[in-house]
Amino acid sequence: ETHIFAGRRIHLEWHESDTYPNDIPVSQVTGFCVNERGDILLVKNRRGWGFPGGHPEGGETVLETLKREVSEESNAEIEPIGLVGYVEVNDPENEGIEGKHYVQLRYLAKVTGLREWEGAFETSERIFAPLEDVSKYVPWITSSPVGRGQVESLGRSVGGNPSQISI
Repeated sequence: ETHIFAGRRIHLEWHESDTYPNDIPVSQVTGFCVNERGDILLVKNRRGWGFPGGHPEGGETVLETLKREVSEESNAEIEPIGLVGYVEVNDPENEGIEGKHYVQLRYLAKVTGLREWEGAFETSERIFAPLEDVSKYVPWITSSPVGRGQVESLGRSVGGNPSQISI
């Protein structure tokens, strides 16, 4: 699908996969983080509600990035379970550090610890929402083909029941 982002035309494609291409730079690592009830962790920043995640820094592995970003944005500790898939982005007019062709990884993770909410860094709120309510907070997850693909892949990766995740 094609979107206009920051005045640029970008093309997004969802790939359900437990691996990602090593020859394309990773610009973002995001977690679908699930608590013991099977609810999904969401965080609110200046752009609205979303899933915790961000850019790799200073030679981090993708799992180090995921753990750091989830901790910074939600004050939660997680145990990554596996890659759900990735968004391949073609952004031919991008002059930023991501480049013109990159991937954004989506991991499934189990919340293993939750510290008192501080609202630190770039997020102002955190909540846990049942999978069926996530689109009330994150509308793009069901309003776009790439979003729907991600939620369908997440559903398949947890057998339709996020509370049954085991690590």
